[in-house]
Amino acid sequence: MSGRALLRTALTLPACALALAGCGGGGRQPDPQLRGSQLTIYSSLPRRGALRPLAADVLAAERLAVAQDGGRVGRYRVRLVALDASTPGMGGSDPAQISRNARMAAADPHTVAYLGELATGTSAISIPLLNEAGVLQVSPLDTAMALTTANAAIAGSPERFYPKLKQVGRTFARVVPSDRGEAEALLTDMREGGVRKLALLTDEDPSGRALAAAVGADARAAGIAITATQEIDVNAPRHADAIAQLLADRPDAALDTTAARPGAAELWRELARAAPALQLYAPASLADPSFLAELGPAAAVAHVSEPLPRRGDGAERRFERAFALRYGHAPASQARYGYEAMRSVLAAIHRAELRAPEGLVTRGEVVREYFRTDAGESVLGPYAIERTGDTSLRDWTAFRVLDGRLRAVGAL
Repeated sequence: MSGRALLRTALTLPACALALAGCGGGGRQPDPQLRGSQLTIYSSLPRRGALRPLAADVLAAERLAVAQDGGRVGRYRVRLVALDASTPGMGGSDPAQISRNARMAAADPHTVAYLGELATGTSAISIPLLNEAGVLQVSPLDTAMALTTANAAIAGSPERFYPKLKQVGRTFARVVPSDRGEAEALLTDMREGGVRKLALLTDEDPSGRALAAAVGADARAAGIAITATQEIDVNAPRHADAIAQLLADRPDAALDTTAARPGAAELWRELARAAPALQLYAPASLADPSFLAELGPAAAVAHVSEPLPRRGDGAERRFERAFALRYGHAPASQARYGYEAMRSVLAAIHRAELRAPEGLVTRGEVVREYFRTDAGESVLGPYAIERTGDTSLRDWTAFRVLDGRLRAVGAL
């Protein structure tokens, strides 16, 4: 199941059904100290499916960050518990397994933080469960905008994901830019590519519709006219009628915001046959190796945007050398998000310990300190965590497809 499909699953469930003990009433939730000498950080990443290689490097980067601090923060030993977010039956991330992971972390009295999820939209399953328990959750790579900001395509967002909002506040943050920034990046890529008329492809997926709506709202300011918004039946074997309507006003390009799914590349092949000069754009959620490998002639007109920190120096180079020395290979570029997710959590724990009576931290104080993150130097560059839980980073990169793989062509 795709990340966006998981978000759609979460949207069909009331917040109370996702929570550990049902919806709470008013008043401030007690914030007991985390006693003992050990704190546990859980990491939830898929070990199966297309994201498996990236997830392996993200987890390795998280482990590196803990090891570099000697497995300790002040008086505490830090234990990292890696959980599999996938199952053999799903072949990738499984909403039931993500729920089990979040429940395990929430129920552990030593849990201080949870790193996850990885794919776009998958955090919609775990956020309510961890918010119920007041546990800090930091995602390395989940970009779904509705998790942190209001979006008309997803009613009640983002508050609907936080059943204990009044008692514990927001508990989810991310070190990767959200889809809000991706909409701006996509329009920049299109404008620089000479696009003046754009058609939008959507399906029933609310996250994809939200991205399409954000692009549509900002298109005019970028000098781009929206010629059509066409909903695609993802279960149809062919899309000739929908493509004919899409091409009626002769757009220069089309943006596909439909959910990643088996056979998704067939739509692009149909578009390429019907209009060989039509430029095709995809968000990060479609940057799936199986999708890219099956594009055929559509690869020549394919544009993909992904969050990717700009090349820097100092901290980034030190991370890459340490990673290669420890694991014997260079890290995936996006592994830096996993490393920084862990580093920033460890820093928040340290600050919380300094503030805490007798040095005994609480979950609530760790959450509050995390939302005060203001990193002057990191492997991602300088950034801060905003009150929404979003990062101040706005780095997206434009890619083209060559031999079934993404090749970076410039920062957006």
